Amino acid sequence: MGSHPWREGAKAAAPIVLGYLPVGVAFGVLARRAGLAPSEAGLMSFLVYAGSSQFIAVELISEGITWFPIVVTTFFVNLRHLLMSSTVSLYLKKEPLRILTLVGAQLTDESFAVAMSQPSKIQNRSRYLFGLQVTSHCAWIGGSVGGAVFGSLIDHEGYGLPFALPGLFICLLVLQIKSLRHVWLMIVAGLLSLFFKWLVPGNWYIVMAALLTSGIGVALRTRKTGHRESEGSV
Repeated sequence: MGSHPWREGAKAAAPIVLGYLPVGVAFGVLARRAGLAPSEAGLMSFLVYAGSSQFIAVELISEGITWFPIVVTTFFVNLRHLLMSSTVSLYLKKEPLRILTLVGAQLTDESFAVAMSQPSKIQNRSRYLFGLQVTSHCAWIGGSVGGAVFGSLIDHEGYGLPFALPGLFICLLVLQIKSLRHVWLMIVAGLLSLFFKWLVPGNWYIVMAALLTSGIGVALRTRKTGHRESEGSV
């Protein structure tokens, strides 16, 4: 596992950092255009630390929306974090509540994806997770402030920065595909997301597709395990 879990986690954050820097710059550019100062953009990235929600918040701010609808929207967009944090907590059963709270506060889609790509590395190793998460968070803050400060010099549309976030998710998804079953689950999740997005208004489609696909994955694993046990007992 290595003698320096924090350093090991920081190294594992490399693909996230490469994705967060351009996405953070894009956020900083949009935040500046919405009227936020670089310090405010950086503070939002430090305290909120939720990429998609921050983009939505900046858009609502630019439209003159008051704070309450922004808070409610952010809450519903981030409901998926309940699923991710509950999954990670299963690997940190020996850690105290204060550690679980800090891990949960730093959890993002990308850090969750990297952590779950090799679950054995996070088994009761909160320092590894902190190395992964804090390094990623610093990259996000740095990109946000950099984009807000130098945003006027950047043609964010010309450099393709709006595609940086989807591109990052695609890369992290590919890292987690280790069998044909994962490919099928990926396809099912995509189709369910499109279906629920068409069926249900808002961002509930993310949670619904994640829950249903997770249930299908657990059912397939249980069925496979049961089949192996039945073969072994014969």
